[in-house]
Amino acid sequence: MNNPTYTFVSVSTAKPGKFEDLIRMATAPTKKMDKKSDGLIAYQVSVDNERNSVVVWATYDKKETLYNFLETEQGKDDHGENEDMESIIESFVMYDLEPVSGRLLPKK
Repeated sequence: MNNPTYTFVSVSTAKPGKFEDLIRMATAPTKKMDKKSDGLIAYQVSVDNERNSVVVWATYDKKETLYNFLETEQGKDDHGENEDMESIIESFVMYDLEPVSGRLLPKK
């Protein structure tokens, strides 16, 4: 397994009536990238119904794995660059994180 050196986290809230669209939009990029990149080590997309929010957490071998992919035409398409994000997303905050502690594999 690759060593994790970069974690991307985003927290998004949906505009009224757009929560299911936000879930679909937030789930797609990492799911698609998981099939195309060995550098994506682990990911999770979680929803908070009460807060109308979606949290994306993805850990990579290195930051360039994500950003280099996003610069390609396939990466832009997989990321949803052609979607009308403004009609779906009320707020968006992202974090570029350096993992310092954690466990990605099951306990033995």
